[in-house]
Amino acid sequence: MPERVEFSIEPVTENCASICERREHVVIGVSPGNSFFRVPLLADLIHWLNSRFARMDIIVPNVELAPTFMALGYPPDRAASKARAECNAVRNRIVRAWESLGGPRPADGLHLMSELVDLPQYRTARARCEKALAEDGNMRAVCQEASRAVLLARRPEKEPTVQGIEHGMRYLLAELPFFIASAEIFGVPSSLCFYHRQLPLAALIFSGQAVLKPSPRQAYALIRPVEPVREPRTEPVAGP
Repeated sequence: MPERVEFSIEPVTENCASICERREHVVIGVSPGNSFFRVPLLADLIHWLNSRFARMDIIVPNVELAPTFMALGYPPDRAASKARAECNAVRNRIVRAWESLGGPRPADGLHLMSELVDLPQYRTARARCEKALAEDGNMRAVCQEASRAVLLARRPEKEPTVQGIEHGMRYLLAELPFFIASAEIFGVPSSLCFYHRQLPLAALIFSGQAVLKPSPRQAYALIRPVEPVREPRTEPVAGP
C-alpha cells in the first residue's frame, strides 16, 4: 500500500487550536471542477481528518454552480446540465475515496448543497452574508475579485463582464454560510472549516475587519499536504 500523504494545519483564526483540540467536527467543501481534489488525495485527506475529528461533513455545491456557467456564456438549460455533470463527477470521486477507506463513519455525511439550503440555520447565516455584502464595500470588492478569478480560471482568454462577475458571486455567497456558521448548520458544539489555499474573502472575514462576523463556535484554517502536491491546471470550459 502506498504511503499516505500527510497534511498540516495552518490556523487562520485565534480559536483554531482550541477547536481542533476539541475534535468535534470538520467540514470539507469540495468544489466541482477543482482538479486538486483527486481520488487518491481525497482518500488521504479523509483518512487524516478521521484520526483528528469525531465527525466530518462533506459538501458539494450543485445548483448554485449553474450561475457560474451562465456567467461563462452558457444558456440556462445548458448551465444547469453542466452544473449537474460536474457535481455528479466530484460526488463520485468522494464516494470512491471514502469507499477505499471502508466507507464513512456513522456520524459522517456527504451532502449536496441543495439539501442544506432550506435549513433555518443556513437561511439565517445566508441572510447575514447578503446583508454584509450590501453594507460592506470592501467585502463586496473582495468578493467581486474572487468571482472574477474563478471565471478567469475556467476561461482565461476572456475577461469576465460586470454582469458575469455578479452571477459568479452567487456561488460564493452560497458557500459563505458554511465558513461562518457550520457549527450551527450541522448542530455541533464547534466546527472547523478549511481550504487548501489562501482565500482572500475568508481571510478578510476571519480577520475581524469585515462587517460579517463568524460564530464564536467556528474556526477556519488552511489544511494542505506537507509535501507539495502538483495541482494540475484547470482547463478552460468549452464555449457554449
